[in-house]
Amino acid sequence: MKPIRVLVVGMTATVGGIENFLMAYCGRIDRTRVQFDFLTRFANAVYPERRASIGQTYVVPRRSEDPVGYYRQVRAFFDAHGRDYDVIWDNECMFNDMTPLKLAAEYGIPVRIAHSHNPQNMDVSLRGRAQELLHRMQRRRLGRYANVLWACSEESARWVCPAMDIPMTVIPNAIDARAFRYKSHVRDQVRRHYGLEDCLVVGHVGRLQYQKNQTFLLEAFARLRQREPRARLVLVGDGPDLTDLEARAVALDIASDVLFLGVRDDVPRLMQAFDLFVMPSHFEGLGMAAVEAQAAGLPCILSDAVPKMAAITEDVIFLPPDDPDLWAERMLDVLEAERFRPDNVTRIAEAGYEISQAAVKMTERIEQLVDRSASFRRRFLLTMLSTQEGVPAMNKARQDVQFFAEQMDYVPIALSAGDTARGDWKQQLILLGRVMADWTRLFFKLRHNDVLLMQYPYFPVKGAPVARFAMHLLQWKGVKLAALIHDLDSLRCVGGDAARWSDQELLPRFDRIITHNERMSSYLINQGVAEERLVELTLFDYRTDAHCPVRTLEKSVCIAGNLSPDKAGYLNSLPDGGVHWHLYGQGWAGEERADVTWYGAFPPEELPGKLEGSFGLVWDGNSPQVCGGAYGCYLLLNAPHKLSMYLAAGMPVAVWARSAQAEFVKHSGVGLVIDSLSELPGHIAALSQAQYEAMAERARAVGASLREGRYTQRALKKIERI
Repeated sequence: MKPIRVLVVGMTATVGGIENFLMAYCGRIDRTRVQFDFLTRFANAVYPERRASIGQTYVVPRRSEDPVGYYRQVRAFFDAHGRDYDVIWDNECMFNDMTPLKLAAEYGIPVRIAHSHNPQNMDVSLRGRAQELLHRMQRRRLGRYANVLWACSEESARWVCPAMDIPMTVIPNAIDARAFRYKSHVRDQVRRHYGLEDCLVVGHVGRLQYQKNQTFLLEAFARLRQREPRARLVLVGDGPDLTDLEARAVALDIASDVLFLGVRDDVPRLMQAFDLFVMPSHFEGLGMAAVEAQAAGLPCILSDAVPKMAAITEDVIFLPPDDPDLWAERMLDVLEAERFRPDNVTRIAEAGYEISQAAVKMTERIEQLVDRSASFRRRFLLTMLSTQEGVPAMNKARQDVQFFAEQMDYVPIALSAGDTARGDWKQQLILLGRVMADWTRLFFKLRHNDVLLMQYPYFPVKGAPVARFAMHLLQWKGVKLAALIHDLDSLRCVGGDAARWSDQELLPRFDRIITHNERMSSYLINQGVAEERLVELTLFDYRTDAHCPVRTLEKSVCIAGNLSPDKAGYLNSLPDGGVHWHLYGQGWAGEERADVTWYGAFPPEELPGKLEGSFGLVWDGNSPQVCGGAYGCYLLLNAPHKLSMYLAAGMPVAVWARSAQAEFVKHSGVGLVIDSLSELPGHIAALSQAQYEAMAERARAVGASLREGRYTQRALKKIERI
């Protein structure tokens, strides 16, 4: 199989964060799977030997120096090579020039990645301001040419794409953490070489320019030097502000205590000599040097403009970069404290910043993008959450779908309308206006062949007529519409006439519908929905980091969820038989019994780690003999979220034999199927320990898939064939 070919844009003539980032990733990725070539505007682009070992480099003129030659040669390059590549990966701080992405779209490169490395313009010169103006004028059009957005942080993503209408992924600025591991003998060598044996060394690594704010650092260090004569400042890097900074050090009478070491390729070695790392930046995309410093075991003082995600260890302090006396005081506190240099390499890797692991993930990410490129289109997700109390499970299911959909490049869309209007006719009118405004924005935002996935039911449900009309206009425009059903409220007798109208009139309008299971699909087919539109989910995924214990066989059953009498009236008639019942949730008002323990309610993401018992019960209605009433009969069609929650906790389940999920439970061997609750004690007693352990192992395996979003993502792959 041929390797995926990627054209990398963004190498410059200056060693900086982007250049180091690209060399780190491109140099580590398996070139039997992904092959990189480079397109640069600089004939003297940095790292020529390393680039040559990775792939071919093509040079075009800079647009600012030869605009005619630039456009002519860029087009000539794409004429000759444009159809050779599967991916273009454009790395910029500002997209004031989108010519490579435009031509990549024109020549049919299917995956076009715009990668943002900064949250602001770092060039404050007149030329830089002009480039920023062009960037601001053009950035809302980025989605016309790029179809994937990568960034080092969400702030950086919004800087280049304020509309956030491209699938976005945060790519860590990963490093070779092991190269920074502390070595005392290297520290001694470096400090002897620079005459720092008895000094307290403050270190900084970064390009010498406005963004990094080294002028402020010199001011703060001058105050530190007055308090601690042994203090020394080491600046690693070069840039346009070098001369000014050297002059400022002379003016502050600290020139003999400041070392300007220039651009270095031995930063891991130099960091061994530091006692403290500082970064007083005006802004940062992430702060890669701060991650490197933590890998070297250094305490760090960072500007509060540095993203908090840069703090991987506890030994990081954030300060506003406006008070040099405060910085001097905190630097002195850190330097005077007794400390040892910890080995943070494992923590860096666990946080996702170890390059060997990150390169593997990027390889898989590129392969997934190319694999899906034949049907590549913009994907959007419409999620409406409820503000009502007592519905944490409903919101939990929708939030989990959004999380797993975002991993598949769905862009979430925020709405201004709430789930319902509580108040007089004025509130209703305001809500209707917001609904109309939401759909108007969607009409202008979405384009032909885009996919819009709605988490159904649509809220506010009384706005469904407006939604139906808007969906008609979107389909006329060529937008593909899909729905993922969480509930059919008309069958639960929830929402009244508005819910019935929505299920009958709004739901059939979708091009694809993700149902719970075969039974729900059959019901919708009988209601007139075309069978070819339906995709079955099987189970709702359940995202949680809660501990998944190994279950043991006992006569104990867990019941979690809504415990109110209208949904779980059977709780007042639980059968005797030596079974202990563990209850979790709101609404319990039953009589005290020795065989019943109520634990109260817990957040849904924490609940799987709290559950006691050997089996999780899925049962609704007033009777322990049969699931009846609206909620009980609804089990004939739906996939209850509590079933997923039990399995995510590694807990075998007990379900009603006539429920839609009984066949799945029997086929997968993850629990018991019963006709009535009176049978449950006997079924449990009939199990051997070995049988239960096998059942629990299968439940844990299914639960692991639910935690990873396998069922959601499998269904989403199917609807992409629209």
